[in-house]
Amino acid sequence: MDNARNTVLRDWIALVLILVVVPLSVFGGTNIGCVGQGLNQVCAAQSVLVSPLVLMIAGVVAGLITSGWTGLLVVGVGQIAGQVVILAMSYIAGRPVPLDLFSGMVATAWFGAPIAIGYGLARGFMWFRGRGRSGGDAAG
Repeated sequence: MDNARNTVLRDWIALVLILVVVPLSVFGGTNIGCVGQGLNQVCAAQSVLVSPLVLMIAGVVAGLITSGWTGLLVVGVGQIAGQVVILAMSYIAGRPVPLDLFSGMVATAWFGAPIAIGYGLARGFMWFRGRGRSGGDAAG
């Protein structure tokens, strides 16, 4: 029963986590991938590898914090809100990101897939962990 009390708080924490990590994966991923190299072609390729990894780790953490379809919805809302933050930051910086249907779909897939994979891995781990505690089903 204790778990049910904290569900809304956990959902909000997961939402804020994803909301913050999505813009950080773009700007922080570039900075992490380019430490000591400057911004060049090699660094850009490394950044492309760093950002999905950061997003997947955030998905795992969110999956450990929250659960169920509501948790997945909260993570999705956090992702979309994070994308809106990226859009706003690009306009404030004077380098607007193109806003069209195709770019939006690609960006949603780019950010959503690693987050969803991480969330699924964490929820799968929690499911197996819970199943082990209950002894599992003897018949199957």
